[in-house]
Amino acid sequence: MAAWCLAAVVVSAQLPQPTGRINDFADILTAAEEQELAALVADVERETTAQVAVATVRSLNGTTVEDYAVQLFEAWGIGRRDIDNGVLILVAPNEREMRIEVGYGLESILPDGLAGAIIREAFLPRFRENDYGGGIVAGTRRVAEVVRRNHVLTAEERAALDRQAGETDGAAWILVPFLSIFEIVGFGMLGAGVAALAIGPILLGAFFGGVPMLLGVLVMPGWGARILMAVAALAVVGGVRYGLRPANRASLRRSSRGQSSGWVWGNTGSGGSGSSGGSDSSGGFGGGSWAAAAPAAAGELRPRPNPEVAHHPHVLVLEDVAVVQAQPRMP
Repeated sequence: MAAWCLAAVVVSAQLPQPTGRINDFADILTAAEEQELAALVADVERETTAQVAVATVRSLNGTTVEDYAVQLFEAWGIGRRDIDNGVLILVAPNEREMRIEVGYGLESILPDGLAGAIIREAFLPRFRENDYGGGIVAGTRRVAEVVRRNHVLTAEERAALDRQAGETDGAAWILVPFLSIFEIVGFGMLGAGVAALAIGPILLGAFFGGVPMLLGVLVMPGWGARILMAVAALAVVGGVRYGLRPANRASLRRSSRGQSSGWVWGNTGSGGSGSSGGSDSSGGFGGGSWAAAAPAAAGELRPRPNPEVAHHPHVLVLEDVAVVQAQPRMP
């Protein structure tokens, strides 16, 4: 408990000081967007007395977005003290987190379920397009509409919002394990390629694992994206350990011990030929002239040229093999 209190004091000491209702500490809003937001929240306060504040921050200082929002809400004193009718829209773009913190006086018209729906429907679609300013403007408009309407949600409406949030979370729980499978394979291959100095596995693994991770980061809530990133990191570590084993390294590099230890294209599982430019081990079936062959030793089997099969470099006919008789030695 003492440690938690100390951490809370430290975070409170690091909270930024407001300069108005719109505080763009992360520098993601244009001057026009700040002016539009300032006019919007001023109209809401004049019409309803409710205070709406917007804050963007570069860092959450190592705490959760929920705790940071509560501390910022209380430190800034958003809303009238007697009725607690404030709303804080907090966005941390670098950590891909956001929160709508609502005072007790407005929880009946802007409960957590509705705030979550506004985040999913108004903020996040723009954020995924890297349009943070447009997302904040669109989402703040929705919040302003709800506050102005001053409609107290019924039990049925709250239940519907809760079901919608539950369905979204359920889909995420299914999608995370599915995408993790591709990440494990892809980033494992990437790590093995790095350890083996093989370019092919690195490129293939980066594509195979990077696409599902990017998809997950774009469509998942914050916890889902963090899980996928952790899976990717563990897969890379496991792949490196796999690629450092001599047998696995040779297989990934598709090379022999005598070859250079530098970077190679490596084996990407294409099933191509394993011959290299410096090897002549398969040249004996190339269909060339047999006349230059060295004389056969006594009792040795030696193939003879056959015009009918000379154009088939990979065919050896047993009947074309002759036995070279040993010649008697002259006295």
